[in-house]
Amino acid sequence: RTTEKKDLVAGSKVSTIRLPDLRSQPPDQASCVPCQAIKLKSVDAFYCGWMDSCFVCASSGASDTMLFCVDCGEAFHSFCVNAPIHSMDISSAAGWRCPNCKICEISGETPQDELKMLFCEMCDRGFSLDLLDPPLL
Repeated sequence: RTTEKKDLVAGSKVSTIRLPDLRSQPPDQASCVPCQAIKLKSVDAFYCGWMDSCFVCASSGASDTMLFCVDCGEAFHSFCVNAPIHSMDISSAAGWRCPNCKICEISGETPQDELKMLFCEMCDRGFSLDLLDPPLL
């Protein structure tokens, strides 16, 4: 497939551009959270489907420490993802993002290098070191 690039002022054709083929689906990125697969009987799977289970350990216990990702909706124990749930206020817990969905809160984007992210010890939000003002040395 091709498209034409036009001069917006004169309205004439400037060049023809070949478009790349569209993918049938976006590439699936590998998860940075280790997860565990469990096999259940159909009846057990039906009843477990209604329980909030941790994405990391697959346990539904310790529900008072469960955090839910605001982006993907998965449930996580705070101790499975090292999230500081006891220092988080209600709005921080409601806007919490899991390790797979972490973004820079300033730009709203995922940085290419995760080592250039700074995570708050109080609310667990991420910030790109390149965008901090004043910059950290």
